[in-house]
Parts: sequence; C-alpha cells; structure tokens
Amino acid sequence: MHNALKVNEIVYYILQHVKSSKSDLRNMAMTCSAFSNLALDMLWSQQDSLTPLIQCLPRDTWNVWWGNTMDFSRKPLPTEWERVRINAARIREFILTEYTYRAPKPTGQVVQQLLELFPPAVLFPRLRTLHFNTISRHWLDFGPELSLLRQFLSPRLERLTFNILPRAPMHEVEQLFDAIFTEAPGLRQLSLHSTHKLSACPSKAPKLPKKLDVLSIGPLRMDLMNQIIPDIQHLRSLQTLTLALGKSSDMVFQPPGGMPLELSTLKHLYLTGARLENCTSFLHKIAMPQLSVLEISYYTATGPAEITAVIKSLSTSYKTFAFLENIIVVDYSENPSEELGPDDQLHSSIFRPLLQFRRLSSVKFIDIGKYCLDDAFVEDVAVAWPDLRTLTFASNVPGEYQVTLTSVLSLATRCKSLHDLHLTFDATHFPTLPRAPDGNLELWTTQTTLCKLHVGESKVSEASRLHLFLVVLFPNLADLKYYLHFDGLSAWIKLEKAWSELLIERENSSGEAASWPNTLLQLQP
Repeated sequence: MHNALKVNEIVYYILQHVKSSKSDLRNMAMTCSAFSNLALDMLWSQQDSLTPLIQCLPRDTWNVWWGNTMDFSRKPLPTEWERVRINAARIREFILTEYTYRAPKPTGQVVQQLLELFPPAVLFPRLRTLHFNTISRHWLDFGPELSLLRQFLSPRLERLTFNILPRAPMHEVEQLFDAIFTEAPGLRQLSLHSTHKLSACPSKAPKLPKKLDVLSIGPLRMDLMNQIIPDIQHLRSLQTLTLALGKSSDMVFQPPGGMPLELSTLKHLYLTGARLENCTSFLHKIAMPQLSVLEISYYTATGPAEITAVIKSLSTSYKTFAFLENIIVVDYSENPSEELGPDDQLHSSIFRPLLQFRRLSSVKFIDIGKYCLDDAFVEDVAVAWPDLRTLTFASNVPGEYQVTLTSVLSLATRCKSLHDLHLTFDATHFPTLPRAPDGNLELWTTQTTLCKLHVGESKVSEASRLHLFLVVLFPNLADLKYYLHFDGLSAWIKLEKAWSELLIERENSSGEAASWPNTLLQLQP
C-alpha cells in the first residue's frame, strides 16, 4: 500500500468522491484498514431510524413480525452489543426521510433495552442533529416521549426537531422547555411544533438558546406564542424564522410601547396561518431590516382586500424590506374559486407597490385569486426588477386577458436572468415588433436563460406565430406547460407540436433556421 494512503486527509478526499453511493462506500470499507474506519464513519454518519443499529446484532437475536415490527427472538449477550455501540458512536445525524416509516419498527421494549445498556449521551457521542420522530416512533406505546427526548439533550447537539403530542402532560412540557435552554445551549437550529394546539398549555414559554440561527415554531396556543415572539428579538444570530400562526382572533401579540419589535439579523421569514390577515398583522408588528426572503401561506380563501393589505404592509415599510429578493404568497384553501365573486379581481394596481423593491429576483403568487394584469404593469416589471429569475402569477381561476403577447416577449427578453415564467396572456394576434433607432422594425434581443414557460389558460392562435418566436428568441426553452382543463387546450397542443418540429428542424438544418428572424420581420402586419 502506498504511503500516501496512510494519510487520513488523502483517504478522506478520495472517499468524498464516492460517498454518494452507499454500495461504493461499503466496498471501500471492506478493501483495507486504511479505508475502513473513514468509510464506515461516512456510511453511519446519517441515519433515519434506529433499525440499522438493531440489525447489527446477530441475525438470530431478532425477527421482523407481522406489521413490520422488530422484536427480539432471544436476549442478546452483552458482547453481542459491542458492534451496535461502535457503529452508534459514528452517527452524527438522525434525520426523518421518506424511508423512515418503511423500515421495520423496533418495539418499545427493544429500544428500552438498548438505552438501558447505553444511555443516549454515551451511545451517540457525536450526535449533532436529531429529528426526534426517528426515535420516538419506536416509543409511543411504551413510555413518556418527552422524558426520552431529555436524555438526548447535550451541549454537543446543534439541530433539534420535535413535535409535542396533544396528550403531553403540562409539567413535562415545561420541564422540557427548561432543559432545552440549560442542557442544550449549543443549539443552532430548533424546530418545535405540535400536531394540534396543546390541550394543556404551559404557563411559561421556553427560554431559547442564544446561539439559534434557525427557529421554527407553532402552531401552539396563542397565549404561549405571544410570550415567545418578544423573546425572539434577543436572538442576535437568528437568520431564518418559521412561524405557524393560529386564527386571527387569537393573534393578540402587542409589542411593548406600540413600537415594532426589530429582528435585526433575520434574512428568511416563513409565515403560515389559517387566515392571510393573521400573517399581515404579524408583519405590521415586526421590523426586519435585513429580510431577503418572505414566504406566506394560508388555508382560508381570501379576496382582493386582504391581498392588498399584505402588500401594503410591505410597501409602507420600504426601508424595513429594502433587501427583499424573494416573495412567495400561496393560497392552500381547497376551493378558492367558490369563494370569489365576479368583481373579486386582482388588478395590477394591487401589485404595483412591489415595484419599489429593486432587488426582487423571485416573485410568486400562487392560486390567490383571479388576476387582471395589464401590459403597463408587465412592462414596468422589466424595468423595476432587472435581476428577475422567476415570475409566477398562477391560478386555476380564469381571469381577464389584458396582458398581450407583445408585453410578454418584451419582459422575457429584457430580463436577461429570467429562468421561469408563469403568466396568462393573449397570444391570438401577431405582436407589435420594436423599432430600431433608425425607425426600422427589429426583433427583441435573444434571451438564453429562459428554460420554463407556463402559459396557464392563455389564448393562442396560429396568427401570432408564437411557436416561431419561442424558437428564435428563447433558444434554450425546454419546458412549455399549460393547464389541461380549459377551452383553448387544443390550440396549445397544436402550437406545442409546431414548436417541437421547429426545434428538430433547427437541430438538423442550421442554415434554414438562420432565416427565421427575417421571416418574422416580414410577417409584421
């Protein structure tokens, strides 16, 4: 063996190139002692359940029974636990994945015997990340889960995610809150949620570790949330905050002295609530001078007045949101169209206040109502957001077609970083081409970054020659989508076929494709 392979740093560098494949890592671990320890460390570093550890025991000690549960067929000898202990010491992360609930589930008795022999702090000395569901799913029918969680708290723990069950005793919840602050002071990321609001709400909020840079919390009863929110401003490293808010009638949080609380370091804010008004109320009460990402979702259908209010809450705090780069608003209500009247349209004027945020690169409004945008707004978007990468005004509820193909082509070609566009427009007529300084007609400049175009329920006709414009102006467009349940579907299927044929022709005959821009210039009425 070459002496270079005796240097851990070199071996580690080699293994970095194969760690995406567990089978390759296993093969490397069995190659020789130089690779074994580091390869095994990588293999065991992240787990999604306790099952692989139990499977380290001799095969005759455990069985998988009906219901995919794992139990002991005989009691393992003390020496047979050694392999479990060695591999557990390699684990750095327990992370919930789609495979967590597919693996055989050790019974509570199996987990109890494991943790009686080796307390969590001893068994997992390198543990830094814990999604507690990966552990508690084995324990639910056996003992108090919050007491079990406390055993995993340590100064080494950096990321913790757990759900409090509604049946959890209030005194245990309060004890856990205290333990998080005192026994896990090194936490940087904390996610604290409950499946439902706690039936017995603790009388005091948890003290939050001062090093937190990511916090996700709720939905908890609002009297508890109203205690927690003021404490968040004292987290001087907090960069990402996710809040699940209750009903608007519960949101009684009031900043002291009527002045907004300032989250001076916050860069990412994710709000979700039963009603959009609740999220708007929170924005009015918090100042976030460094905020760059704002994502809002709600579950009760709303109207133009509420949409206007949330955008106004941003526009009236321009200095607070001067660094805003991404904004997403999503309506997750089941049947939003049933709640909307004929006059409940979202006009361009509602969204115009956002044009003052010059750093916006991603703007998404999804299923929030019936859009009635116009060409003037679309043209102004191209000027206001030069670094725009994603623009989405998506809705299954048909609106009015006041945006024309001319303004869409102008927007998409002027925003040189635009990658993803979702917009409904009228493409039934040939667009009005721009003119050069000498007065002659010319095409818009070719745009090479646009890869995805979703036209929603746009109208289209062959007269617009849209398929030819797409090939000429957007040579890297690869994904064209439209809704599959509206009257103009057949026209879009025909256009997509014509566009696909042009792509093939461009590939096979570049000389012919070179004449297409001139063809478009001659087609201008």
